[in-house]
Amino acid sequence: MTTNLLPNLTLIRLIGMLTILSFITLVSTVSVSAQSDERINGYRILGDTVAGPFKVQLQVSPAAPITGTSRFAVRVRDAVTGEDIDDAKVRIFGTPSEEGEIQFTLALNSPFDPIYYLSQMDMENAGPWAIDVQVESDLGQGSTIMTVQVNSRERDGTGGVWGSALFGLVILSFAAGITWLWYSSKKALRRREQQS
Repeated sequence: MTTNLLPNLTLIRLIGMLTILSFITLVSTVSVSAQSDERINGYRILGDTVAGPFKVQLQVSPAAPITGTSRFAVRVRDAVTGEDIDDAKVRIFGTPSEEGEIQFTLALNSPFDPIYYLSQMDMENAGPWAIDVQVESDLGQGSTIMTVQVNSRERDGTGGVWGSALFGLVILSFAAGITWLWYSSKKALRRREQQS
């Protein structure tokens, strides 16, 4: 009786493992397809538009850009099939609306996720910027323009008090540490002199 039970137990374990593997595969497939339209962590989607034969999605980091360097991620897909295109030439132009010079950068495939073309641009002037994305591949050419608001780095004074207080505490702790070292070394030298 026990010899017949052993093959049945092995068969039940095998079926259980196959069921678990099937479930894990199903969950990972759903997770990957759900992520295909999500933003990259730390980025904000500026827009997702059709540009010629392409569907172009533009993301920016930081999510609320400030004057200085901003990073861009461009996702290019076939407008008809929706398939990602990982061999396109992507150029990005940034034009400030008020003052400043036009910026230009090439966007290159990310080694970690080749469906995204990554670049960075120095946006030194606050205000609205027009971001022109130009894409070229075997499908043809397309371009789209999106806007992004670049904020100034200037502080409004609400956090300045806490920053100054923290700076003062750090300076005070350094001064207290140096004073303690000086005092303890003088005390140790006096003890040595008294012992000799």
